[in-house]
Amino acid sequence: MFDPNEESMVLEIVRGFFDIPTEEMIKIGDQIKNVLFSPEVSSEEEAITRLKEALKEMPSERALMAGMFISGLLRCNMAKQIEQEYLNAQANGEIEPE
Repeated sequence: MFDPNEESMVLEIVRGFFDIPTEEMIKIGDQIKNVLFSPEVSSEEEAITRLKEALKEMPSERALMAGMFISGLLRCNMAKQIEQEYLNAQANGEIEPE
């Protein structure tokens, strides 16, 4: 697994490899965030359906960038959850503090 700095570097390398301007990469990220987290999305199933449709309309290199964005987003969310679980376990005496 990559740490956040390594992941950013890999994203930049891939972006450069496909010659996608930074502004376009930001648009891809914004599009994916909107598809997943728009207030109009009422369920996980709807978000998945909308994501599949959005990816079908994208050229493959942009879909790859979208996948990398989603991977980073999941990793960020998982890191927060793992940290919270660790702190809860410490508070409950299930593990010893470092």
